Amino acid sequence: MSIIEDTSIDQSTFECDDQFLNFPPFEKIGNGTLNTHFLINVVGQVSSLRDVQTVQVAGNDKKKVEFRLMDIKGESIACCLWGKYAEQLEEHLQQTNNPNMVCLIRFAKIGFYRGDVQITNAFDSSLICFDPDLPECLALKNNMPNDEFALALTATKNDKRPIKDLIDDWNDVGIISISEIITATQEEDCKIICSIESIDTDWSWFIFGHVSRNRCNKRCMRIKSKGGGNLAPNEKPIFWCTTCRVNTTTVTPQFKLHLTVKDDTSTCKLMLLDSVAKVVVGFEAKDIWDGSYEEIEDPDILPQAITDLVGKSFCFGLTLGSENVKNGSDIFLVSQVWSGDKILQLESNSEPITHVSSGSSIMSGGEVSIKEKNEASSSEGSSTPFSKRKGKDQVDQTSTSKKMCTKLVKMENIKDDDLNV
Repeated sequence: MSIIEDTSIDQSTFECDDQFLNFPPFEKIGNGTLNTHFLINVVGQVSSLRDVQTVQVAGNDKKKVEFRLMDIKGESIACCLWGKYAEQLEEHLQQTNNPNMVCLIRFAKIGFYRGDVQITNAFDSSLICFDPDLPECLALKNNMPNDEFALALTATKNDKRPIKDLIDDWNDVGIISISEIITATQEEDCKIICSIESIDTDWSWFIFGHVSRNRCNKRCMRIKSKGGGNLAPNEKPIFWCTTCRVNTTTVTPQFKLHLTVKDDTSTCKLMLLDSVAKVVVGFEAKDIWDGSYEEIEDPDILPQAITDLVGKSFCFGLTLGSENVKNGSDIFLVSQVWSGDKILQLESNSEPITHVSSGSSIMSGGEVSIKEKNEASSSEGSSTPFSKRKGKDQVDQTSTSKKMCTKLVKMENIKDDDLNV
């Protein structure tokens, strides 16, 4: 429907009290038969509620809360609320202390996280209501057991707007060996203490992200010109944003490092996305990029700041996903990183796993954002812009790449006395 200059709008005498609520069965949502382009209404009892977290999204702090909704048949589905919706749930729980609350989400979006269906809010378009006076909600509540431990809530915050220190999220996560993560059979978070053996140059050290007003920052693919060949002076290439689905010339490099690491038990490959990698490297990706959009001629030639990582030791917080434990992927996503004195503090609270060598100068970093995690899960098994695995992985031949960084990066001299590893 379009409204133009000649459109006339009058008040209608028709009145309707119908709230137009239609609840698709959880089974139908979970099996993927619903069109994800449309918003839906869901209602269920909140269970398995996790603590409200504050994470970095596009450089800003944003709250999120994860839980499951259970319907009257006992079927459940994963949910994740962001921003003001997470705050509304937290505030309602503090006011009512009701472990059996029923949650209604109108105009919810069907998404996917780690290969599973997940219900989430559609930006600011969704509406959320707790224990609403509706027949469906009352029937659901009357058929649910009055279990005071139904929520399995952990560490409820008392302050109005709790900001959770990211390192506290990992305090209860144990340190294990690399050989254990390779043979892991369940999805979980864990820590490993290891040293960097080499940089995996089968993959480029960065990708291009979309710079837009809505802070998209998602991966862009270069569109090859009809004539081909190199760019003219001062000419910018055209990229296709895989999220916004638009052509753009405003892109910026973002880290996507692949490392081979080792401890006393084995070796494995790790992937560090932008927010973690820039803490480890000590620079923004754009600071060590030479500004070239052309194909890499020799992927083994890397910026000095990246090659200097070899031999350094870190404690990495890993997220073992379904792609690792079910699909056998040998690349593990890094969600957190510690080094220096932080490693010793972590080791003192558990049995030492491996020897930690000196040479690490970067202290603890931040978590990987939800956007980055989704980007990692969607890109590892498909096209990767600067990879040498083009034949094997059927990489898009129009994807972007770059040459070696020719800029000299000035590194701060660090005395041995300053290292307490």
